[in-house]
Amino acid sequence: MPVIHSNLFIIIKRFPKHKKTVRRLYSKSENFQEMCDDYQKCAKALRHWARSDAEDACERRNEYAGYLQDLEAEILQTLKEAE
Repeated sequence: MPVIHSNLFIIIKRFPKHKKTVRRLYSKSENFQEMCDDYQKCAKALRHWARSDAEDACERRNEYAGYLQDLEAEILQTLKEAE
């Protein structure tokens, strides 16, 4: 049974209707792998700032939420183009 990388798992969880395409692209496209990695890092940063009570936490949450939204749009576009 193949191991699912954590950054691949988070994308499959976010886009379950595109599971087969996600797996195919991930296995063949370094660019897609990097997008998945960036998405995971961004989601992690957003979770960090969501729990933080630092002075600039609200600003950072908004910043990372925007990054995450942009990455989701880019990933979804890539998935649609590959199907």
